[in-house]
Amino acid sequence: MGIFKTTHKVTDDERNFQKENLKRLESEFDMTKAMGVKKFRDAMQFIYDKDRRCFVVVEGPEETFKLKNPYIIDFDQVKDAYVEVEEFWTEKMGKFEIKAPMQNSLKMGDFDKVFWRYNIIMHFETTHPYAKHIEYQMNYNTIITRVSGLRLISKRGLELNGEYRGEEIKKQSERIAEFAEQQQEAVGKEKMLDIVTGNRPDSILDKMTVDYFEQKFVDRMNNISKHLDRAYRICKVLGK
Repeated sequence: MGIFKTTHKVTDDERNFQKENLKRLESEFDMTKAMGVKKFRDAMQFIYDKDRRCFVVVEGPEETFKLKNPYIIDFDQVKDAYVEVEEFWTEKMGKFEIKAPMQNSLKMGDFDKVFWRYNIIMHFETTHPYAKHIEYQMNYNTIITRVSGLRLISKRGLELNGEYRGEEIKKQSERIAEFAEQQQEAVGKEKMLDIVTGNRPDSILDKMTVDYFEQKFVDRMNNISKHLDRAYRICKVLGK
């Protein structure tokens, strides 16, 4: 996902602005912290200078971010900061599966048959002349999980689709973390039930595969919570 919402032709005025922006980056921007996924070298980063009260959003590692000449945004230029969560389901787990064409057609009996997919997108509305709306996907890859695949829990996804601001972001982060913990406990209870009833897979390999994916799904829920928590901390940095 691109940083800016719309594309436009670069004018001479903007080129001059970019030159001045680069000078400012090199002489007046000291990184306080980079907030983003560090595992992938080309992941998006929110990098800010606490003392000068400004930030940039840029793709790539923090060590070389100035080479890309990202626009410096002053905290006072930020009118609004919020996080958007995109939640949809598909019947297959594949990385490149597209959205289901009829989201409302999913019935309760199908909750444990589909995969829930999440993208967490950060938005900034600003008064900057060339970066009025900045948006970027916080999670490097779409997060794919099963939410209701356990007999003890039936739920329509994480019920997270929408936009969140301020303390509501923190509230949702905590809710997802708590739900992941409940799922973790449910996994353990379900394993015990299967041992008693004899419903577990017969082969050791099949058992290991089931256990692996059950744990992966819980880990991915926790990953969603962590992205939301980072969005909340970014908003706090900006005073939003």
